[in-house]
Amino acid sequence: MKIGFSQIYVEPSACFPFSHLFQRRLSEEVTALVEPSALFVERYGEDFELMFRISAKQALDDTEIRGPTVFKKTKDVEYTTFLPFAVIMRQADAPRHAIIFLLKGVYEVFDLLDISKFKLLDKQAELIEGICSDPTMLRAPSWNEADNKTHVRAVFEAFFRQGGG
Repeated sequence: MKIGFSQIYVEPSACFPFSHLFQRRLSEEVTALVEPSALFVERYGEDFELMFRISAKQALDDTEIRGPTVFKKTKDVEYTTFLPFAVIMRQADAPRHAIIFLLKGVYEVFDLLDISKFKLLDKQAELIEGICSDPTMLRAPSWNEADNKTHVRAVFEAFFRQGGG
């Protein structure tokens, strides 16, 4: 079963500058560690993929999950994982906390679908460390100079420059 990650931010002031390489790496590593459950196959079929749309909201205190939305034509089951933006940005290692909150939401969905999360839990620290020590996980600067001068961008750039904290 393929697991995918993408980003779509609905609040302009609540977004994280993770790159498409971050999305790809997370998709590949999580896919390698999970198998579809009997419940998932029964509900959706063997050829469906599970997609996580990453988003964020200022007012949240914890991860919020919305979904599923099922797309039969493209054979996708999608959940949106809203991350608690303000809580994350108060942390010295905000990128690491963003990933921790994201994985918390992934585990919640896995529990709903009876998908085993134990291999991913075993590799979580290694996965997070690998992402946080790789500067390609940060989106390249924007063509819009104002986007490059946001507080979020500065925090994330400093974190990745230090090699992940």
